Order: sequence, then C-alpha cells, then structure tokens
Amino acid sequence: MGKVSQTFCIMKNIFWEESQDKRVLMGFILGIALFGYWLNFFLQYVWDTGEPVNILEAFIVIEHHYKNMLFLVLGWLLLMSDAPFLKGNCYLILYRSGRKRWNVGMLLYIMFQAFVYVTCIAAVSVIATSFWGFLGKMWSSPVYRLAMDRGNDLGLAYNITFPWENIMRNLTVPQAFGITFLFMWLYLVFLGILLYVCNLFLKGIYGILIVFSLQLLGYLQQQDGLGNISLMAKAMPGYSIDGAGGQWKTVLLFIGIIGALIWISLRLVEYVEFRDVVEDR
Repeated sequence: MGKVSQTFCIMKNIFWEESQDKRVLMGFILGIALFGYWLNFFLQYVWDTGEPVNILEAFIVIEHHYKNMLFLVLGWLLLMSDAPFLKGNCYLILYRSGRKRWNVGMLLYIMFQAFVYVTCIAAVSVIATSFWGFLGKMWSSPVYRLAMDRGNDLGLAYNITFPWENIMRNLTVPQAFGITFLFMWLYLVFLGILLYVCNLFLKGIYGILIVFSLQLLGYLQQQDGLGNISLMAKAMPGYSIDGAGGQWKTVLLFIGIIGALIWISLRLVEYVEFRDVVEDR
C-alpha cells in the first residue's frame, strides 16, 4: 500500500510543480483559444437560427470538426513539451522511489493532466452555450439541420460542419458527450505518453517531431478518405459509431496502444541514463 501511495504522491507533486509553470498555463490558454475559434463559428450559426441548442452539443460538434482536431493538439503538446518532467530534485526522487514507481507516477500525471485539459475545454463549451441552451437528452433543431446539410451550404456559410447522422440516430446527447469526452481523453493520453516515451529514450527534439508528424499524417489520411486508418480520425467517435457498439472497439484500440507504450516505458526505464537526459534538456 505504501508503494501505491508513494506513486500517487509523485504524481501529485509533479502536477503541482507543472501547474506553476507558465508553459503549462500557456498550453491551456492555447488549447482553449483554438477550440474557442471554432466554437465562435458554431455560436454564430446558432445565434442566426434563433433557436436554442442542448448545452452539451457544442463540445460534440466542435470536437468532430477535423480542422479543430488538427490544431487543438498544439496546446496539449505545449503543455507536455517538458516531458519527461525531470526537475532539479529528480535524482533524490529516483533514489527514494525507484525508477519504475517514478515512471508510473509520470504516466499517471499525463493521464490526469489530459483529463483536466479536456474538462476545461468541455466546460468552456458548456458555459458558452448555457445562456440560450437547454439540458436534456434531445438533439436540437440547429444541430439536426447541420447534420442534414448534405450540400455543405451551412458549412460554407458558417465554416462549421457536423456530417454525423449516425451519432444522432444511435446516441442521446449526454451519451454522445460522454463518448466524445472519452475519445478525446484517450487520444491525448496516447499522444502525451508517446511524447514522454520518445523524450525519455531519444535526445533533442525528436520526440515532438515524431508526435507532430503522426498528427499531421492522421490529418492527411483523413483528408484522403482514409479515416479508417487515421488515429486522429479515430479520436472522433463519428467514425466508429455504427449502432452495434463499434465505438468500444476503438476504445479498446487506444487502450491497447497506450498499454503497449506503458509496457515499453516500464521495460526500458531501467536502462535510461538520466544524467544524459537532464543535460540534453
């Protein structure tokens, strides 16, 4: 039990230290600002319709906008760019806790910080629509018309799209909100742990280049109609929801990838020369 509490203590301490870093604050601001850019188009569309929307719909719609998903990650990468979060007292912590418990503490921090990041973005979307919205299970007329906009007339007029009839047919708004939150959290955890593992075992800026290249590749694959193999596209539940539980297969896929990265870090952390990592930073 002492080992478990020690691991969570490491996570809590790194969260507290990182939360005081201006880089982390800028990451949150950038992420919210990028999300807010596309949210503004959605709110303008809703305002012009003169009809209320479900206060949970904005987060669902914006998270499914491919351009938002391309740039939203920039705030998260800025927030995670200090991985593997080696501070001045890292040698003392490594000596007292051991490498593996320290490693698990860092992984838990990434998962928790991703949850906080997504929560902040979701909260902004809910607050922004609460002034003329409602809460319930039903989809609103403005979002329904957006989903039925097969000619993309509304998309061209308001620079926002939501071509996901399958979501509206198979899920209520709270269910879609929860699934969207889960998918976004899993995707950010995947990117965060990938960056952590790369920075732990590679020197220089290779980690951030690998992660950003993967993000850009996912965007290009989606643009070429290869959303079925694009990890960025899979972060949008609309690609997985088929009325037969297809979304849970994608959840298992992300869990499997994250689990593999965790396994790699646990197996190889014993061979990391932390002095080299600290000096390289």
